[in-house]
Amino acid sequence: MMTAVTVQDAQDETVRPGIRPDRVQRWLIVLAALVSVAAFAYFYGKDTVLAYTDAVSHLEIARRVIDGATPGVAQLGSVWLPLPHLLALPFVWVDSLYYSGIAGSIPSMAAFVVTAVLLYKITGTLTGNKLAGALSAAVFMANPNVLYMQSTPMTELPLFACMAGMVYGVQRWIQTDRNGYLFGAGAAGLVGTLTRYEAWVLFGVLVGVVIISAWRKGFSYPRLEGLTLGFVYVGGLGVAGWLGWNLIIFGNAFDFQNGPYAKPSLWVDAGDPNIGDGWHSLQTYALAVVTNLSLPVCGMALLGLVAVAAKDRFSLPTLPSLSLLALVPFFVIALEQGQRPLHIQQLNGDDYNVRFGLLIILPAAIFIGCLANSFNGHIKVARFIGPLCAFLVVLVSANNLAANNIETLSEAIRMSQNTQRQSVDEASSFLKAHYSDGKVLVQSFGNEMLLFKTQIPPSKTIYEGSYRTWQPALNDPSTSHIEWIVMRSEDQVYRELHNSPLLSNNYELAFTNDAYSIYKERA
Repeated sequence: MMTAVTVQDAQDETVRPGIRPDRVQRWLIVLAALVSVAAFAYFYGKDTVLAYTDAVSHLEIARRVIDGATPGVAQLGSVWLPLPHLLALPFVWVDSLYYSGIAGSIPSMAAFVVTAVLLYKITGTLTGNKLAGALSAAVFMANPNVLYMQSTPMTELPLFACMAGMVYGVQRWIQTDRNGYLFGAGAAGLVGTLTRYEAWVLFGVLVGVVIISAWRKGFSYPRLEGLTLGFVYVGGLGVAGWLGWNLIIFGNAFDFQNGPYAKPSLWVDAGDPNIGDGWHSLQTYALAVVTNLSLPVCGMALLGLVAVAAKDRFSLPTLPSLSLLALVPFFVIALEQGQRPLHIQQLNGDDYNVRFGLLIILPAAIFIGCLANSFNGHIKVARFIGPLCAFLVVLVSANNLAANNIETLSEAIRMSQNTQRQSVDEASSFLKAHYSDGKVLVQSFGNEMLLFKTQIPPSKTIYEGSYRTWQPALNDPSTSHIEWIVMRSEDQVYRELHNSPLLSNNYELAFTNDAYSIYKERA
C-alpha cells in the first residue's frame, strides 16, 4: 500500500541524488513499529484481540479459502470485501497464529505503520513543515482506539492506510504535476475499494478533486479527460471487479447489498431512532466521533480546519485532505436511511458500531498538524503551539489508557459478555470437549464465535458456503455422513430439521441450552 503511492518519491531521489534522506521519517517508522508491537502485546495480554465477533469472522473466511470442506476463492463470499482476508492468507494456515488472532493482527499492525508515515507525509508536504507532519502522525499513533483496533483482525487499519494513500497521491500530483503520484493514488484506490466500502465514497470524491484540479490548472480537455479516465480506470478496477465477482459467483452484482446475508434489515431494527431522522443521525455520528477521538482532539481538529480555511483558503492541495470529511455525510445518510446500525450510549442507552466514528481520526490528525503550522509566521507563538498540541494529545491519550477508557475495546467486551455470548460459550465448550471426528452441519452466519472456539477444523464443517454440499446435507444429514448437527434457534438448520423425522430417527440430542441444540449421530 505504501509502495504504490511513494514510487514517485523514490524516483525523485534517484533523479536528484543530492537530496537528503528524511531522517524524521526513518525514526517515525521505527517508533510506529515499536508502538504497534507494544500495543498488541498489551491487548493480547488482556485477551481482547478477538473480543469482536467480526474479528473472528474475518479469520474464518480467510482460513476457509485454504482449509474447508470446499476450499477455494469462492469462500471469500459476497458481503465483506476480500482484501483483508487475502492479506491474512499467508498466516491463517498456522494454527497458533490463527487461533490466537495474530494472523489477522499482522496486516492491521503493518497498516498502522503505513498510515502513520503517510499522515506525516501528507501534512509535511502540505505545510512544508516536518514537525507539523510528525504531530499528525502522533495524533494518530497516540489514539487509544486506534491502538486497540490495530491489534485486532478488524478492517479499520487497512482502510486507513488505503485512504491515506489515496489522499497523499492526489495531493502530491496536484503539487508536482507528476502523473506517477496520480497512478499511485489510483493503485491505493484499487486496494482500498477492495478493503471497505467507505473507500468507495472517498474514491468518488477524489475523482471530483482530480477533475476540479485539472480544470483549475488550465489543462486542455484531452489531458483532463486522459488523467481522469486513467485515475478512474486504475482505482475503479476494485469496484468493477467486486460487482463482477458478485455477478459471476452469486448471480447478482449487488449481492453484497441485497443478498440473503447482506440485507440491512439483518442488523438494523425497524424501530431504530436514526431511521428517517437526519438530525438524530447527525447527533449519533457526531457523538461517535467525539467518543473515539475525545473532545480536546475534536476541538483542536476544528480549529485546524478553520486555520486551513483562513490561511490556505481551501487551495487545491488541501482538497484531498478535505475530501476525507465526506465520510461524515456518508454515515449520517446511511444511518438515516437504515443502511447502517450505530448506537451511542448517550442517545440509545447502549453502544453498537461506535468504531464507525474512528474514521475521522485521519482528517483530524491532518488538521491538527495544520493548526500547529498556522502559527509558523509568529515565531514566539510557533515555539509553543506545536508542543502544546502534542502535549494535549498525549495527555488525553494517556489519561484514557490509564482509565481504561477505550470505547472500541469497551464495546467489544460488552458484546462478549452478553447473554447470547454466554450461550455460545456453553455450547462451544461442550462440543470442544466431546468432538473427536466427523462432519459437522452448522450455519456459519450468527455462529462464527461458536465455530471458532470449538477449534473444529474448517474442513470438517458443512455450512451455507460449502459448495454443493450444504443443501444435500440439510435435505438428509445421515446420507451426507453428518455426525454432528448444531442448530441455533431460528437459524436455517433449525428451520429445516427441527422436529424432522430425519433428525429424530438418526440423531440424539446431546446438548441444549436457551439458544442451541446439538445432536450427535446415533451409534
